[in-house]
Parts: sequence; structure tokens; C-alpha cells
Amino acid sequence: MTNELFATGGLTVENRLWYEKQLLARAIPQFVHMKYPIKRSIPRHGGLALQFRRMERITTSTTALTEGTPPSATQATFVQVWLTINQYGQFARLSDVAIKQSQDDLMLEYSRNFGEAAGDALDQLMRNIMVAGTTNLQYVGVQGSRGDLGSGDYLTAAEIREAVRTLSRNNVPKVGSVGRYVAIIHPDTRYDFMGDADVVAAYQYAGPRSNEGNPLFTGELFDWMGVRFEVTTNAAIDTSLGYSGANVYKTLVFGEGAFGASKFEAQGLALIVKPLGSGSATDDPLDQLASVGWKASWAGGILDQTRVTRIEHICSLHRPD
Repeated sequence: MTNELFATGGLTVENRLWYEKQLLARAIPQFVHMKYPIKRSIPRHGGLALQFRRMERITTSTTALTEGTPPSATQATFVQVWLTINQYGQFARLSDVAIKQSQDDLMLEYSRNFGEAAGDALDQLMRNIMVAGTTNLQYVGVQGSRGDLGSGDYLTAAEIREAVRTLSRNNVPKVGSVGRYVAIIHPDTRYDFMGDADVVAAYQYAGPRSNEGNPLFTGELFDWMGVRFEVTTNAAIDTSLGYSGANVYKTLVFGEGAFGASKFEAQGLALIVKPLGSGSATDDPLDQLASVGWKASWAGGILDQTRVTRIEHICSLHRPD
């Protein structure tokens, strides 16, 4: 007896592929570097550059006055930091056939994807500025240079204590929005830090006793020694610059007012969609093309070098051989 089986023999042509209409979500980094700078915009017709200013602290005097004799006049010092804005952006062109005949809404998906790309670009631009400080540079352990960083030179509780001491000695205020100093670390760094015996002991014996509140269980945003930790794969890494080619990770610990960012008030971040038929008679005479993209104006800078410490270390995942 012959049985007709699906997708076999005469029924082969009855088989088809079914496509899920909802596209899968993309895995993207946490964009945390743009959360903490002081942000100011340049108004329309205000030029390309923004000036931040700071009056330096006046050194106090503990010398007794001489009766009837005024002391020498005190000289104040002002510091200025200029941020010059540039524009950034990307776009894609889509044909009329692609837009109308594709099974997915291409304009919608390109718009979402470019929105993520814009956030990623600004986050990386701000990160590159933030890790460029030269005043408070801390190599872990006893190492004296980036090239010396090798096996075992991981971020530990002691290194965070040292960074907090540096900021505290500089009278750096904590970030107002969180009431803590802030550290930006990579997931590889979190892996090593949360394995440090001092950290584990603190969370075991002094942290919340419930699964819901203890970072050892939740793995969520956590605090340590007055520092709020932000974890992102956008944290800075210098590839193969450590001992024997180890990757060097850059952990930032900073307080309020360390960084600034600016944009054009009239031209901030925008998603720009040009539908079919919006082109000129020369560029698109038959209404065959549409485009979607993003454009942003941005500038960033370190406003006060004393308010940020950069800790350079390696991680166990990329330790030297």
C-alpha cells in the first residue's frame, strides 16, 4: 500500500518555508558613557564651539594680619575648556521593489537599527574622550606601565579603594544622580572583581541577606566602597598592549563634573527618513529610491582631570600565555 507523505514524492512541491514576521532582537551594549557628562547645547547662530569655565579654588591663608596693614591681594585663577562640535551620521538607500516586496517592513527595521547605531556611536565617542585623561592614571598592583601588566593584574577591591582615596583627596564630589562615585567596567572585569575574596566576603556577610537584593545573586548594578558600577561591553580595551600581548582594560572611576558634552540645539540627534518620491528629478526621476539614516552633532571633553581616575589592568579571559 502506497502512502502519500508530506514533502515527499508528488507532495514535494507542497512544502514551503514559513517566515516569522517579527525579527529577532539585536544584542547591543549598554550605553552608559553618555549618562554622566554635564550637557550643554549651543543655540542657533551660536557658532561651533562651547566654552566651559571653572574658577579654581583659592588657597586659604592662615597668616595673622598685621594691625593697620592690609595683606597682599589674592589672585584668582580661571580655567577654560573648549568643546568643538562635529557632525556624525550614516544612511542607507532602499529601492522601491525592496521596500514594497520584502516580507519585513524594511524602513521600520532600518530605522530601529540606525537608532541603535547612533546611540552606540555617541557612547563610543564619549568613552574615547573619558579614557584620555592623563592626571590620575593607576596601574594595578606594583606595575609601573601598561606594558608591565600581566597575569594576575586584575581589578580588585584594593584598586577601587585606591581610586576612591585619590578622588577623596582631591575633594571630588560624588555624582549627584546616584550619590556615589561611578565606575564603568567591562563584563570581563566584573567577572574578576566579583571573584575577589574581599568582595565576596563583603557581600556574603555585610550585603543584603536575600536573593533579591544581593549582587552575588542578582548580578545587577551594584555598589562597592561608595562606588556605583556600570557594566558595558563598550568599556575601553587596548588590544595586545600588555605584557606578552595581553589586552589592557581601562576602568574609569569618577565624580561629578568630570566630563562635559555639547550639541547644536537646532541640530541634535535625528533619524532622517526620505520616502519614495522625495528625490529630485535628476537623482530619482522614477521614484525608485528611499533612504533612512541618522545624523548627530556632538562634542565631548574632560572638564577636570582631577575628578577622574583611570585604572589599567588585564582580565583573566585575556591574560598572557
